Amino acid sequence: MKDSEGKRLNELEARATFQEDTIEKLSKELSIQQKEIVLLKEELKSLKESNEKNIIEDTAEKPPHY
Repeated sequence: MKDSEGKRLNELEARATFQEDTIEKLSKELSIQQKEIVLLKEELKSLKESNEKNIIEDTAEKPPHY
């Protein structure tokens, strides 16, 4: 019976180690993705502002036939 308990304990330790490794990898990947999202939001904001500025400049200019 002790042999099966030892085997079971080893399996549980191996599973726990695997899960800890997986959680660490996922945490790192999540951190990377969060940084990418922040950069993409900043880029989108900049593009929106640039687009709005171009629209305002285009509407301020009168067409040549006026």
